[in-house]
Amino acid sequence: MPNTLDKVQPPALPQANNEYRRDGAEQTNNVLRLFFRRLTGVVNDLLSTEDGGKYLYMPRGSFYSTVDQPAALANTGYPVEFESTYIGNGVTVAGVDNTRITVSYDGVYNFQVTLQTEHTNASTTTLYVWINKDGTDVSYGGKKFSVSGNNDAVVYWNFSIALLAGQYIEMYWATSDTALQLHTEVPTAPHPGLPSAVAAVSFVSNL
Repeated sequence: MPNTLDKVQPPALPQANNEYRRDGAEQTNNVLRLFFRRLTGVVNDLLSTEDGGKYLYMPRGSFYSTVDQPAALANTGYPVEFESTYIGNGVTVAGVDNTRITVSYDGVYNFQVTLQTEHTNASTTTLYVWINKDGTDVSYGGKKFSVSGNNDAVVYWNFSIALLAGQYIEMYWATSDTALQLHTEVPTAPHPGLPSAVAAVSFVSNL
C-alpha cells in the first residue's frame, strides 16, 4: 500500500547475564539503538511539515443515491437516502432506508452534501433542507432554496458538527410542490450516472 509507514515492533532484547559483561551490555545497547533509530524515523516522518499527513488514516465516508426520491406530500420532511457506499472507514450508513450516516468514533466531522433536484412544472417552489442529529432536528440547522419553473437545481451544503460514537446524522428535505424531487440520471453519453444525493464525511478533530 502506498504512503505507509514501517511498523515498529518491540525489540527482542538478549537475555541478561548473571554477571556484568561488557560485550553483553553492548549487544543490548545496539539492539536498543536500532529500535530507537527506527522509532525516531517513523515519528519524524509522521510529524513532517512537508508530507507527514499522507500517513494519517482518518474516519471517513462517501455515500450516494442512484434512485429518484420523490415527496409524497408537500411541506413534509423526508430523510435523504444514501443506499450506495463509495468509501466507508469508521463512518457508515444505517437505517431501514439507508438514511442514517453513523460514526464509530467521537469527534468533529465535516459533511459535504449535494442534492440534485428536478422540477416539472412552471411554478416557483421552495425547498427546505435541514440537519437531524440522533432523531432530533438541529436548532437553526436548516437552509431554504427556491427553484423556478421547469428547472433542475443543485443544492450544496458544507457544515461541521460534533458527534459521539454511535450517533448519526440524517439530512431532511421538504418541498412546497410535489412536482419537485431529488433526481438521478442513468449513464447517457457523454456523462456517467448522476446521483440524486451525495454525502462526503471527513473527520476534523477530536472533541
